[in-house]
Amino acid sequence: MSVTVRQILELDVLKEARVLAGADGLDRRVTSVTVGEVPDIAEWLSGGEMVLTTFFAVKNDPEGMRDFCTTVMMADAAALFVKTTRFVVHLPSDVFELADKRKFPIVEVPQNLRWTRLMQDATEVIINRHASLLERSRAIHRSLLGVVMDGGGWQGLVDEVSRLLERRVVILDNALEPLGASKDLPVTVGHLKILLDRPQVRDSFLRKGSGEKLFRFGGEGMPPMFVLPIVASHARLGFVCTFTEAEDLPNNDVLVLENAATIAALQTAQDRVRFETEVRLKGDFVDDVVSGEGRDGESLVRRGTFLGCDLSQGATVVLLGVDEFDGLVVRKEWGQEELDRRVEQFFTQTSRLVSTTEPLSLASLKSGRVVLFVCGKTAEDAVALKKLAGSLKELGKTVAGLSVSVGIGGFTPTAAHMGRAYREALVALKVGRKLHGSGSMLHFEDVGTYRLLLDAWERDPDEIRVLYEDTIGPVDKYDQANGTQLVETLVVFFRSNERLTETAAELFAHRHTVRYRLEKIAEISGLSPFQTEHKERLGLGLKARSLLLS
Repeated sequence: MSVTVRQILELDVLKEARVLAGADGLDRRVTSVTVGEVPDIAEWLSGGEMVLTTFFAVKNDPEGMRDFCTTVMMADAAALFVKTTRFVVHLPSDVFELADKRKFPIVEVPQNLRWTRLMQDATEVIINRHASLLERSRAIHRSLLGVVMDGGGWQGLVDEVSRLLERRVVILDNALEPLGASKDLPVTVGHLKILLDRPQVRDSFLRKGSGEKLFRFGGEGMPPMFVLPIVASHARLGFVCTFTEAEDLPNNDVLVLENAATIAALQTAQDRVRFETEVRLKGDFVDDVVSGEGRDGESLVRRGTFLGCDLSQGATVVLLGVDEFDGLVVRKEWGQEELDRRVEQFFTQTSRLVSTTEPLSLASLKSGRVVLFVCGKTAEDAVALKKLAGSLKELGKTVAGLSVSVGIGGFTPTAAHMGRAYREALVALKVGRKLHGSGSMLHFEDVGTYRLLLDAWERDPDEIRVLYEDTIGPVDKYDQANGTQLVETLVVFFRSNERLTETAAELFAHRHTVRYRLEKIAEISGLSPFQTEHKERLGLGLKARSLLLS
């Protein structure tokens, strides 16, 4: 805790001192002592000084005295200690009024008090207090550092900070996601996340936390707290927060928070090393799976187990493609560095969610895409897989502001065939994007012949155009020229498993009208919807049309 003006006044040499004004400011912090006998003394002050003066420089000049006192107050000095019998009889009354208003102590001392004596005694108090503060800081630092070095992690750090403060604590990352929290917070961790996720609250919080200083935050349903940004190399890494109804924090508590922020930066650095190592190891594993170099199923199972993934009972690969990274969505306001940061943020949150909900599974980051090897019961449950994928799509949007497309492969029972599982997910991702654009989600079982068409499209798009022109193209042109619905009728006919009655019901048309339209299609295209070989070509033509229109 810092030395205050009130504590300085307890010195023996100041027994006869008298507070002339600003008595409400006796708890102002004193950082040093200086003699001020020049009119421009304020230019030499940096804040917190205890200024000693006889007003020699402005004697017989009431206006000069007024300016002298005013500038010292404005320079945020701690107090003004004056002798008022040799060079000045009394100070202007409005100086006292201003001092009271600004809670700035003006203290009169005896004429026979030597400045050197007062400076020596006051400086000794300040130095002793600084030494005590330094030792206290070292003790706090050792205590918190010990938690990290012993592997206590974020929760251990939170628990120790909470013990030192005797208050509840939460540590947030840069995205305002809780890294660790006291068990008895004013609100649950889940509700705190909801409160912080509100755009107005998030913007206000991040705006106040844009610097490196402690700030108070509350309102908008938030429990009141003091927050100190975690900063390293001028980069903000997160926030240490403590909950309290108080308007101010004791200096000792500020000291705890400052040390907590320093140790949190160290913990973040350790997390970063672990993250990069984990990404590299998992990335190498995925590369081997994709390239086919990991053909030995037993070897893949062992490596997967080392990475926390159980491939022994098979798995399903889910690919999460960031549309911004792959150029499907353009964010002109983001540079590559900002995009990379958001992708990493999305991957980190995805890893946390997967490790919680699918503990036997693995998440890896590869070329801007998140690769999931989903194991266990979920891997064989198409509904559960789509639910998981939907949650991760929403996570990308809410946490990182990203558009995410999803490709889901088929279940693969053996580890040796995981390369095929990856390729299936990749095909589903590509086809889904081609047909439905950004933010799509497609399971491989729904890809069908689109897989073959997509391969042809990527080799030579003209092949797909020729297929379209040889099948559906003429029918499309007829519709456009005559305002008819032949193509739509054919789509519904195939979707209804070639049942005329169901097709007519969906189109609100008579069965004879539907048959007439289908016969017209045969007349225009030379391909009958009622002949097997022709139906296959027409079906491919419709899919080629979908690819071209997308």
